[in-house]
Amino acid sequence: MASEITLRPFDPVSDWQHLRDWLHQPHVMQWWGDAEQEVQGLLQRSPDRCAIIAVDGVPAGFLLWQPAPRDELEAAGLGDLPAGLVDIDIMFGEPEFIGRGAGPAALALLLDCLWADPAMSHAGVGTSLANLRAISAFEKAGFRLYRRFDDPQAGPCQYMVRELRAQE
Repeated sequence: MASEITLRPFDPVSDWQHLRDWLHQPHVMQWWGDAEQEVQGLLQRSPDRCAIIAVDGVPAGFLLWQPAPRDELEAAGLGDLPAGLVDIDIMFGEPEFIGRGAGPAALALLLDCLWADPAMSHAGVGTSLANLRAISAFEKAGFRLYRRFDDPQAGPCQYMVRELRAQE
């Protein structure tokens, strides 16, 4: 039987412990880095651009999205990305839900929401070239390689983009 994937608003008060626990998981720390630093940074983000991913009602992961700041794109050598791009970060903190299709399903739900905003023309995700599971999930959600780049902290990476208006 297929799992039901839902997104619910992130509540910094009630969800911070999930976020903290997930960021301390070895499979998350490998890609996200210092857990305490990350949790503090994520809690500073606007809660209206964050969501908890639930699988059959169980909190399993976290989504974060924001219009891509041009200065950050320039600093990463990605200044050629399309205007109107929303940058997405995703994590699954509960390991039992990895590799079961929940990532592409959660991304599809988010893309449907983003499509409603005409100011957002593209969605993008960046990941390490070594993060093969993430790359596979992004491809299943319709993202395609935009180009590769070197991140000073993560090393060889790639950025993948999906046109939002293509869903029409």
